[in-house]
Amino acid sequence: MQSTIIYLIGHYGVGKLTIAKAICAMTDARLFDNHLVNNVVFSLIRMDGNTGLPEKVWDYIDVIKDQAFASIETLAPPDFSYVLTNALMDDDPGDWAAYEKVQALAARTGRLFVPVLLNASDEAHAARIDSEDRRARLKATNVAAAAEKRRNSRLIQIEHPNRIDIDTTHLPPEQAARIIIDHAETCR
Repeated sequence: MQSTIIYLIGHYGVGKLTIAKAICAMTDARLFDNHLVNNVVFSLIRMDGNTGLPEKVWDYIDVIKDQAFASIETLAPPDFSYVLTNALMDDDPGDWAAYEKVQALAARTGRLFVPVLLNASDEAHAARIDSEDRRARLKATNVAAAAEKRRNSRLIQIEHPNRIDIDTTHLPPEQAARIIIDHAETCR
């Protein structure tokens, strides 16, 4: 897989990072997990995945993310592929802006853009949210708050010819990764 940006989008605990790692293990893609950027700031201001964040935190995170995107655009070889992860909500203008930045990055660098919407059952989400691994990565771990977010905020509703939707409830990460890789190849 060359010159591709796969954008994994889903609620907390749907398996974005796990699937992204599987894609990277099967290809030469590089992982750009949203917490790679977020945790630069999160680690300086909070201790756990339950503490609320100041709204201004996203302004600082956007500066770091913009620099990372500039590095991809100006420093990385054009045949490099990337897998990005994020939870983007339809009712959040900042999330729409984040999506559009990734789509524009793909266009500017001539990379195939493949948005992937991941979902899972409420039970699967609940089982995955409160974990030691998520706490260690400064991710949200409050099961009730995550369930409320899923009930009250739907994922970004994008229209893109390369979009694919995958339910991860009973799908092993390696199988989800294979579906996404195969889909990306057919989009080329």
